[in-house]
Amino acid sequence: MRIIAAASVLSALALAACASYAPPPPQRIVPLAPQPVNPVASQALPPPTTPGVAQPTTDMAMVQPANPAAAPEIRKPDLVGGWTLASAGETCQLSLSSTNWTGGLRASTRGCASDELKSINAWDLADKAVLLKDASGSVVARLYGSGPTRFSGQTDVSKRGVQFFRG
Repeated sequence: MRIIAAASVLSALALAACASYAPPPPQRIVPLAPQPVNPVASQALPPPTTPGVAQPTTDMAMVQPANPAAAPEIRKPDLVGGWTLASAGETCQLSLSSTNWTGGLRASTRGCASDELKSINAWDLADKAVLLKDASGSVVARLYGSGPTRFSGQTDVSKRGVQFFRG
């Protein structure tokens, strides 16, 4: 009997608490008055650049090392990974792997426009030069170290300046 009486009292209190609650009235938000603005001016934007990344060059004086024998030593593990490949105004991605492949180690390009750069699918080192090769093992480009993370040279067929670098 006491349980029923206690339950009745608790129910009555709960209902009384609910009946006395009323949410606060909504606040009215006052809109802001419009402000006068100056007319918009327009002009051409400069070409996009990536901060901290040196822009590639295809100037042969800058690309071809004066003395390939004086180029720094290169180790294969230092080259493995992703690079930006640039030649004749185009840039694309170059990936060098440590997996054995026809003519050397596996390489691939992505986003290249020229057939010459698209044909790269192997790489190797010879006499301080990085050799980028096609599927038959023929050299597509020969590059030498020109900075800590930059290699410059030229393509073997078209003799265009080419370089790859990390930004």
